[in-house]
Amino acid sequence: MHKLYFIIGFLFCLSGFSQTDLDFKRIDSLGRSYTARLKSGNLDQFKNNTPAKGTWTYKRLLEYREDLNESSIDVVFGDFIGPSVKENLYAYNLFAYKILEGDEREYYFAAIISIDISDDYPKVENAYLFTEKEALKSWWSHVFGLYYSKTIEKIPEDYRYPVCPPPPFKEE
Repeated sequence: MHKLYFIIGFLFCLSGFSQTDLDFKRIDSLGRSYTARLKSGNLDQFKNNTPAKGTWTYKRLLEYREDLNESSIDVVFGDFIGPSVKENLYAYNLFAYKILEGDEREYYFAAIISIDISDDYPKVENAYLFTEKEALKSWWSHVFGLYYSKTIEKIPEDYRYPVCPPPPFKEE
């Protein structure tokens, strides 16, 4: 039995991926698949939901879908994986915004998929969606903290947004 584990471990090492690389690849894949319909503007799963107060509104998602289909509006997407204080838990983050006059941005949403990797196959533990200003500010403050404290550097570069995403409010 020990020989079998040794052979499997040896073959795994030959594959070119460490366990960490494979975990991040799985987190990224699961997060992308979980948010694919939202990113493409397919909002059916949100239509009859009642969100927690102050988190998101279906009306705001419809505005996003309209702008997504408008050729004169550039929708900017970003995604990254963030670490958690809880061991074996990571958050896949997807955000979308449009650039207004000058350098001002208007966020459509931030979607956060909390993924547990403690088992052989990662699983979604929670999902959060924010379209409302205060919720987006809170999300961004957390993200800023990850970048400012350099905690984001615990995540391989391929799974990070290159810089801290822009704030969802006008900088003064």
